[in-house]
Amino acid sequence: MGFGGGGGGVLTAHTHDPAIPLDGGSLAANATSFSLANQSLLVSDGINIQELGIGSDGDNLTSIGGALSWEAHVAGDVLASNLVMTNSTTIGDYTQPTSATCSSAGTLSPTYETDFSTNTGWSPDDTHVFITTGTNRLEFELDDSGTDEFINYDMGVGNISDTAWCLRFVLTFSTWNINGINNNNILNVGNYDNAAPSGYTASGDALQWGQYVRTSFTSKLRSVDNGVASETDSSDNPFDVTTATATPYYCELKRVSATELEFRAYANSDYSTGQIGTTITRTTTATVDALRYITIQLFNQGVVVGAGYTGYIQNLQFWNGVSSPSATCAMAIDDNVATSWASASEVNPNIYVDMASSTTTSNLALYPNAGTTELEIKIQSSSDAIAWTDQRTITWSNLTEGAWNYIRFNLLSARYWRIYGSSGGAGVLQIDEIKVLDSVSDADVRNLHGHIPISATDTALNNAGV
Repeated sequence: MGFGGGGGGVLTAHTHDPAIPLDGGSLAANATSFSLANQSLLVSDGINIQELGIGSDGDNLTSIGGALSWEAHVAGDVLASNLVMTNSTTIGDYTQPTSATCSSAGTLSPTYETDFSTNTGWSPDDTHVFITTGTNRLEFELDDSGTDEFINYDMGVGNISDTAWCLRFVLTFSTWNINGINNNNILNVGNYDNAAPSGYTASGDALQWGQYVRTSFTSKLRSVDNGVASETDSSDNPFDVTTATATPYYCELKRVSATELEFRAYANSDYSTGQIGTTITRTTTATVDALRYITIQLFNQGVVVGAGYTGYIQNLQFWNGVSSPSATCAMAIDDNVATSWASASEVNPNIYVDMASSTTTSNLALYPNAGTTELEIKIQSSSDAIAWTDQRTITWSNLTEGAWNYIRFNLLSARYWRIYGSSGGAGVLQIDEIKVLDSVSDADVRNLHGHIPISATDTALNNAGV
């Protein structure tokens, strides 16, 4: 290799010393041959030009201690704030977290509720089933012969989910007189597609719980598909001849999936403690659909006048699209966008998920819920769920509620991911689902990365980044 008089030179493919002086001096006696076949680099340490052989597949060319060398790639190493991956918008690429921890678990607001201080939206009173606004009651009287009546509330077309809902009501019995009852004396509560149901089994579709009193007490959980009923009978459960009058019972009827119905009764208003009797379940079919009316129906067959029972319903609440109004942490990672985690109204509501181990990633998928009142969130990462690092700041209004949002950030390795309400005021954070792109492979890092870092603080960025 020859050098000009000023100490510069041109690299040529001929003999050289592995340590060539930069001062224009002569070549060393032990000069060796260098050619393109060597697949080497010539690098300078400031004094000599050295030959650096090719590294192993995937190695990073790194400066350590003032010298260049090939170093094996380690996930997350020299990646943070430098490499940006393409945005993955395929939810199948994302992984379900193993667990979730949240700042609080609130109760979702009902889609519809009434304390019966008004009868607005309800069909007209009938003789034996009617709303008394002065006492905040929907009253029923099954103590007469040949009763076939109903009252209902119209939720509107398409406003009752075919897969998940929850109906709660407080039931109180006023009188019991089963003497002389030889035929069915029935109170049904549930959701119907029929605006004017009639008979033991109304035409159309319905999902209902019923208290059937004859000479014994039987609860029936019924699925009615185009006028054909299938039912689960539960004798003396949860109510029987010893059930107290003037005592409120907190009842819950819910559709937990397209094919499953459940009923429970509790002694306490939290709908979780003091369960009366056992849970009743009924398999239904997905073809029981297009339900529209919250209905209370009465039906009996030739009951002796004065026999039977009376009572009333209070504080009816209906949640549409979710099978439970209890918004637990786990509902954000149950792979079901019909259920939600929701915080209480608080400053900095937050939830974090555990991916079981640290992996290299660049994306988080978020399914936001319109019940959120928080104005801003931060996407944060951590290796220990103690120290958190901001990766993105997003104004909530930049997200699309009720849909998957694919949020991109600078490539890094982490185990825990947190959605942190950061507006500074009290608010509710409600999220249907969280998933993480887990994980980005070394090949992806080499072949698909870019070099425009995404700001952790610029809320003007769309959620996919730049």
